[in-house]
Amino acid sequence: MEKLTRVVPTISTVEIEENAHDAFKRYRASYPIAILETGGYVVLRHADVSRLSEDPRLCATGTAIPTHGGITQGALFDIFQHGMLTANGHDHQRRRSAISRAVAGEVIGEFRTSVRKAANKLIDGYHQAGEVELGSDYAGKLPILALAGMLGLPDFEVSAFMRDIDQMNEFFRPDASPAAIAEAELAAKRVQGFLKALLASKRKGQSGDFLSRYLAMVDADQDVSDTEVIIQLVQLIIGGTESVRAAMVAQTANLLSSRAQWQAVCENPALASSAVSESLRFEPGIAGVVRLSTDDIDIDGWIIPAGQLVILSSMSALRDERMFEQPDCFNIFRSDLVPSHLAFGGGAHKCVAEALGRAELEEGLNVLAERLPDMMLKTRPTFIGHVFVRRTTECRLTW
Repeated sequence: MEKLTRVVPTISTVEIEENAHDAFKRYRASYPIAILETGGYVVLRHADVSRLSEDPRLCATGTAIPTHGGITQGALFDIFQHGMLTANGHDHQRRRSAISRAVAGEVIGEFRTSVRKAANKLIDGYHQAGEVELGSDYAGKLPILALAGMLGLPDFEVSAFMRDIDQMNEFFRPDASPAAIAEAELAAKRVQGFLKALLASKRKGQSGDFLSRYLAMVDADQDVSDTEVIIQLVQLIIGGTESVRAAMVAQTANLLSSRAQWQAVCENPALASSAVSESLRFEPGIAGVVRLSTDDIDIDGWIIPAGQLVILSSMSALRDERMFEQPDCFNIFRSDLVPSHLAFGGGAHKCVAEALGRAELEEGLNVLAERLPDMMLKTRPTFIGHVFVRRTTECRLTW
């Protein structure tokens, strides 16, 4: 008897743009996978996303994403061609090794101090105004300022660094326009040139800072080219900024919408870790990770064919009713909350900047709670994007 071929459903663009969470919920109830009308298979359930994050039949996309968009050379293309997160096998391991060891231990403690310093400086700038647009004036700037401190940038170079990082990152956000992509290419060239000069200065005068430690590990390994060294830093910067921007807006807005939970964090800074984990579950800054199937993959009789783009949807998985009680409720006190969930990816390609991202979110939240405990949500944001990085609309706060 022939095996019955199950027809994988297609989620229309209209459905997913109207409310991605609701669309995923409807399809997740009956299907483990679906096809997006815009292209690609999406994996919907927590158990499957977790398992497939470590499945060797799903590989990193290499240069497929920029090539699909008509980009086959240049600074943006280099980020995919020479980066650890987009590589597989030996190339992935050797590119990742030194930087993953450099972003560890005391570096995270130093980075937390850098985040708090940057957060206080930002709040000082608009404290008397009594109002701020959280996304552009805090969540968008704080990660870049903190990374600038970690990299040891001189104060006079920070403004240009912030501008270039923001413009470069536009390429990775939903619905980037051709003009924005052109600006992102120019910004990526400037960022890479800047890092090249910065690394050259670090090699001349070794010290105990993060970059010097990273270079020492690279020199010890002798397995990474100068171009690859720069690109790993670029991917670290992208991971440490784009995974945080929307997530920081989400956690603040969700806490302020539940005044008792906000008050609890204000009274007990130790709750910041739970608040961050719950917000990353409820409204992650990264909707999912994109992989390429190298073989047919059978999920309970539903087939993802070889050669397909596959989205491992953390957005869907982290609201899976099979895993979480009342998944559509934001609750920092939930008993089924675990910090090591899928918001930063999983498996060998789990985001190397996860510790930095969590430090940014926790310290950024605690400084807001310390400095502005009476702030109120004036404009509630909405979130855009269901494949990779997400955007947020205006989130205005008053106090």
